[in-house]
Amino acid sequence: MRKALVTGGCGFIGSWIVKRLRERNVEVRVLAYPGEPRDNLEGVVCEFFEGDVRDPEVCEKAVDGCDTVFHAAAVYESWTRDPTRMYDVNMRGTFHIIEASRRKGVEKVIYTASIVSLGRPVPGTLANEHTAFEAWEIDFPYARSKYLSRELAEYFAAWGVDVRIVCPGVVIGPNDIRPTPSGELIRTSMTMKGPAITFAGGASYVDVRDAAEGHVLVALRGKPGERYIITAHNLSNTEFVQLVERTTGRNRPIITLPIPIARAVVSGFEVQSHVTGKAPFISKAFFEYSLKPAYFSNEKARRELGMNFRPIEESIRDAAEWFRSRGMV
Repeated sequence: MRKALVTGGCGFIGSWIVKRLRERNVEVRVLAYPGEPRDNLEGVVCEFFEGDVRDPEVCEKAVDGCDTVFHAAAVYESWTRDPTRMYDVNMRGTFHIIEASRRKGVEKVIYTASIVSLGRPVPGTLANEHTAFEAWEIDFPYARSKYLSRELAEYFAAWGVDVRIVCPGVVIGPNDIRPTPSGELIRTSMTMKGPAITFAGGASYVDVRDAAEGHVLVALRGKPGERYIITAHNLSNTEFVQLVERTTGRNRPIITLPIPIARAVVSGFEVQSHVTGKAPFISKAFFEYSLKPAYFSNEKARRELGMNFRPIEESIRDAAEWFRSRGMV
């Protein structure tokens, strides 16, 4: 790698990809959305190019002269009144960036998918890179848009373009500037009064810095057309809440709600959100999706990429300290 483009390079995962590339002395161009905050890249030497991934002309100019493209730009929301923009950015943006890369002779494209673009496993087992998406009964626009955009990326791979797929777990850690829905869970847990509430189910988590390192290792050691799950910690929802409480020093009592009661509470959040326009603490789609534990194996990433992962306590602590330093708590 000599020169790389990172779309979404000002964002959560993207900014850490930029930093990991710069540590290896790779020249980096960042495709930033007009007006997007650049705080995450303060002091990082890189070139900025403003534009929208939905514009094919912008994409062609952005990839020109780069040998590697990291396509991390996406809309990540657990709830929205209208998911049109999410589908548009996640799918149209993916098509335009990879097609522009093909036309300009880019050597390889590293596409950021997600574990939600794959399937949840049979309870008691771990999903892997080949587990088929199955959550069709849940109207979860983010999961569907990432599944469909991953399919788009893999069509290009089937046609001979060197596209490699990264599927990070639920990403947490410092520099969650927006914050993402996963970061918001930590941030809100640090400020909510009363007992901590949890429910059945679980998810797979990874530190944002490890996720970024995984992207770079896929570029260096991965294979064209392959998927790589980059995740580290499979935790029940209760275990995750316990870790957040303990790591942030709150230690509130934890109440696990029966599923019917939890579903009623979450539905109430959703109704309120449609009135206020503000995202709920937990969306109905995210709740229903996570009731079936989404646990994943990282064996392929460890074996083929040489991945190592930091303790989740470190990720939660660093995220909490970053939120405090920004006055977000």
